[in-house]
Amino acid sequence: MQIIEVNSRNISHVRYQHLLLTVVLKTGEKFIYRLLEVHTFNEFSDSTDKDKFYKSQINANKQFKRIQLFG
Repeated sequence: MQIIEVNSRNISHVRYQHLLLTVVLKTGEKFIYRLLEVHTFNEFSDSTDKDKFYKSQINANKQFKRIQLFG
């Protein structure tokens, strides 16, 4: 499992393991994205504006199935 702390306005940290990306927002919301490819995670971790990359490449991408976690 890879975990990166994110210095952004909205995202607290992300975890990646076995084609699953878990995004933890600073509001406490957690989302899992299924079928996320490794190169997408690497591009996310290398991007300068992670909030923008998350909104445009991950959250807006309909190929990635999003599941919200509660609790």
